[in-house]
Amino acid sequence: MALLICVQLVLNWCAPRFSSPLSAIVLALFFWATMLGVPAATRRGAHLGLVFLSRRLGPRWKARLATLAAVAMVVFFAVAFATSVRLCWDQLKGHNYSHVPWLPDWVVTASLPLASLLAGVRAVEAWWLDRRGGQESECTAPSP
Repeated sequence: MALLICVQLVLNWCAPRFSSPLSAIVLALFFWATMLGVPAATRRGAHLGLVFLSRRLGPRWKARLATLAAVAMVVFFAVAFATSVRLCWDQLKGHNYSHVPWLPDWVVTASLPLASLLAGVRAVEAWWLDRRGGQESECTAPSP
């Protein structure tokens, strides 16, 4: 991504006519990278949270709060999934295209339902592993 952005900046200065198609591609890849980072952050619990509240609770209430947070995340990601699938479908039916003639809008927007689905699964996985005491199964990669 950094290399593409640098190339785009140089082309924008030296050869602006080549920079325009590259701009749409860089934005699309940046959008995909951002959306695919959501499930990873969800799995690690790297989102904003109310830490000051959970620090003051006992273990029993912490577990309840974690369950409530997991349910809220699953509901949020399910709604985001359903909405983004509808958006992609509407773009596909409407033949919407971005600034690049060969890159339909739905290709970029398809990152939304995929990220929502993966983030919902990761929220459940993080909740389950937290309930088990943070032990990861043999199937999952160790966290860094």
